[in-house]
Amino acid sequence: DDELLFDLNLLQENLGKCGIENADKPISTYADTLIVSWEIFPPGSKEETLARIFRGKNITSDKKNVAENRYDFFMSLEPKKIVTGNSTFSNYIGAMLEDDLVVFENIEYGNAIYILYDNWDDISKLSRIDLLSGRAGSNFDRIIHSGNWKDEVRKKVAA
Repeated sequence: DDELLFDLNLLQENLGKCGIENADKPISTYADTLIVSWEIFPPGSKEETLARIFRGKNITSDKKNVAENRYDFFMSLEPKKIVTGNSTFSNYIGAMLEDDLVVFENIEYGNAIYILYDNWDDISKLSRIDLLSGRAGSNFDRIIHSGNWKDEVRKKVAA
């Protein structure tokens, strides 16, 4: 038992995480897991999520309301998986609806929604300037939070 505990601690320190699973856990459970090289949106309640995003920032009640509304809409899309970036798109969270359909939302005021299709993982690593300049191609849609933006997002992801 001491040797197992030592080995687990060693893995935790060097890999950042480790775990123990039952031997009878089906392999299909692992096949349903998407592993990416960027930060995965940590589980938690809406309140925990918003607190993490706004940590260290002065947030007005209006901005908090906008963030809550966007978060609720984002989760209403019923994503299969949640992804966040840790560099270029660090303030964006991604809702993977299909393998080739990811909606990136920034719940902070003043940012647009990006819907990425094929090669979403490569495109999401680019800067927004690269996307908007056309250097990244046109395999995405950008939706500004104005008018009926929620309906526009729903139409794009349903197509």
